[in-house]
Amino acid sequence: MTAPSFFIDIDGVLYGGSAPVEQGPYVLQYLRDRGFPFLLVTNTSRMNREQIQNKLVQLGYLIDGSEIFPVTLAASEFLRSRYGKARCFLIGEDSLAETLTSYGHSVSREEAPADAVVIGQSKWANFGEIDIARRLVIGGAKVIALHRDPTWPDAEIIRIGLGPVVAALESAIDDTISIIGKPDPYFFRAAIDYAGFELRSTIMIGDSIQSDILGAIRFGLKNILVGSGTHPAGPTPDGCTAELRSIAALPDWCEEQFPR
Repeated sequence: MTAPSFFIDIDGVLYGGSAPVEQGPYVLQYLRDRGFPFLLVTNTSRMNREQIQNKLVQLGYLIDGSEIFPVTLAASEFLRSRYGKARCFLIGEDSLAETLTSYGHSVSREEAPADAVVIGQSKWANFGEIDIARRLVIGGAKVIALHRDPTWPDAEIIRIGLGPVVAALESAIDDTISIIGKPDPYFFRAAIDYAGFELRSTIMIGDSIQSDILGAIRFGLKNILVGSGTHPAGPTPDGCTAELRSIAALPDWCEEQFPR
């Protein structure tokens, strides 16, 4: 049987807020010991890749920055492929601005000519930003949203995600909004290309039915739903490969599916 490779979501799968998921660091070491390659994939735009790596290290994970593929990198590459160096009006955190500028894009939070309106996670997005974005779209700017997740887990609190912000702008414009992150196929293709994994042997592990599991199913990936993080409710969707209580159960699952 072909050895698997894994895409692993981060928020709610490897940690919740400021605490690692039970046995999370051990699970990644288990995958290394078995020679099963993995890539951490995330829709978060509140932290850049270095910040995500630092947080994981502080929580006891041994992880290299190259093993993390955040949506901020996918969005930056998407803009570069279409505009070269894009003029961006940004709704989002400074960490996203830093990633965009590292790719050569310019970033503004003021009303000025723009090629793209880029929407990332912001803890307190405001309607003033959406008002500016609407006028920029009328002037020809295209809207790039990093994802449209309705919520995200912050320790014991489930906070409003990027989805409501995207919906607010969407209701005021006629143009379509390009979604970069999960569950959009663009993200999975970008991650496959980045990691060099084979589609047929890659398994997506996530806690979000909509973003992780349904996105993986539509893209043709095997997938595992874990019960941590957003605590998915409702029936497991058709096409879900497996369901585990948390990523702590992954080694036992691998031993059953891919015996030594």
